[in-house]
Amino acid sequence: MVREMMLLAGEAAARFAFKNAIPFQYVSQDSPDLPKEIPEGLAGEYRKRRAMKARKVSTIPADHAGLGLGMYSQVTSPLRRYGDLVAHQQLHRFLKGEALMKGDQVLERIAEGDLSARESALAERESNLHWILVFLYLHPEWTGEAVLVEKNNANGTILIPELAMEGKIVLTGQDELNSRFRVRAANIDIPAQTVDFVPV
Repeated sequence: MVREMMLLAGEAAARFAFKNAIPFQYVSQDSPDLPKEIPEGLAGEYRKRRAMKARKVSTIPADHAGLGLGMYSQVTSPLRRYGDLVAHQQLHRFLKGEALMKGDQVLERIAEGDLSARESALAERESNLHWILVFLYLHPEWTGEAVLVEKNNANGTILIPELAMEGKIVLTGQDELNSRFRVRAANIDIPAQTVDFVPV
């Protein structure tokens, strides 16, 4: 219910801004390039995720394919996302009858916030990977279940749910998508943040 209310708020804010010609941040997403045949199970979900397009932010509204909305903006987390705060500031200015930020100003502020958010997300990913590698290095006896989600000639992509991690593996030639098998970590290089996974 909370998610639906947040989506409704985002759509309502976008429509209000468009109706009143307020320079605003609109979030859109192009339709994914889905293959004609999608495998079952986790391999199919992985393929669908890989087909998804990145979000776009603009002062011109466009369809958000992932949400199925013709117009959308993110406005529900002004303490967590700077772009949401900019949207709130713009709406407050309009409601108070104050001068609005111009479209270029809105985009400039959102771009600066997005850059910081991307850097924070990258730092979090690298930190998580670091501690996973430390764990694997300290526990050489560890083995975990892997699911084969993609095949590319002799190589495959696996997901390891226990580690919430994706990895590459050399295939034996008999492996099918969604097959499950146990793997162990090898060639762990913590400074380079790399690890190989091999079947047990």
